[in-house]
Amino acid sequence: MIFDTHIIVDWSARSRPSPVRPARDSIWWCAARNGAACDPEYARTRHEAIDRLAGTLAAEVDANRRTLVGFDFPFGYPAGVALHLTGRTSAFALWDWLDEQIQDARDNANNRYDVAQTINRAYPGVGPCWGRPASWQHPDVPTRKSTCTRQDTHPPDRRIADRRAQGAKTVWQLAYAGSVGSQVLLGLPALKRLTNDPRIHCQTAIWPFETGLSAPDAPVVIAEIYPSLLRHEIRQRRKRDEILDAAQIRVNAEAFARLDRQGRLAPLFEGHPSLTAEERQIVETEEAWILGLGHEDALRGALNPL
Repeated sequence: MIFDTHIIVDWSARSRPSPVRPARDSIWWCAARNGAACDPEYARTRHEAIDRLAGTLAAEVDANRRTLVGFDFPFGYPAGVALHLTGRTSAFALWDWLDEQIQDARDNANNRYDVAQTINRAYPGVGPCWGRPASWQHPDVPTRKSTCTRQDTHPPDRRIADRRAQGAKTVWQLAYAGSVGSQVLLGLPALKRLTNDPRIHCQTAIWPFETGLSAPDAPVVIAEIYPSLLRHEIRQRRKRDEILDAAQIRVNAEAFARLDRQGRLAPLFEGHPSLTAEERQIVETEEAWILGLGHEDALRGALNPL
């Protein structure tokens, strides 16, 4: 077994605090220990979530328990974006750039659409960021992708992992059903705040940027996950009246924890065997990879042992 604790986080790009009463489309996380999930936790703001998660991880480190933390948004942009915006071919250079650009207040008020406009202005024509409420005054971010122009000069629409994960959305879509672009804009600076928290500083490793595509050795490992890899199992195991976000993280936490207890988690950190050497280099430096992608049968099997 690699980890003692497995935490899955469902992120949110809300611009106001979530309701006091737990609600969907908010921040949720669930920890699994000894192969069983604890009750999901709920946070109303991103700052609250990062503070509480840092405290939880510090307690795990103090107890000499290794922890895997999975966040449900992409950790990188398609190849070439970091170089275009920062002059460096490095996902972390882009994280630093976003951290300087993004303003995310303690009440969830944020400037993500201003930053999206800045990104769009760095490319010819209109784009590549798209998707906003029509009433929001950000004219350089179109409501629909079809409005983007000069798309032949824009970066790739999807990462290598996104092209292989069924149903995965593009990082450029900022709004509408299933979109993930806003979560990325607000999530990457939040991850930087988390790893820089003095309670866990120097105890974390971001997979695969700091570890390569291999089983990592750090007290806290933070990885990208995609809960919909287990969409069928989530439907089957969702409790009556359970909020979907809570069901997704609970089922995924159980799957990773049980697979780890069976001694079969390590291969997931190696990516997929079909990745070429060039693709592996891109994944490890710029785009990241979805933990479990290409190993769905193993995750399902952990939930449904023979």
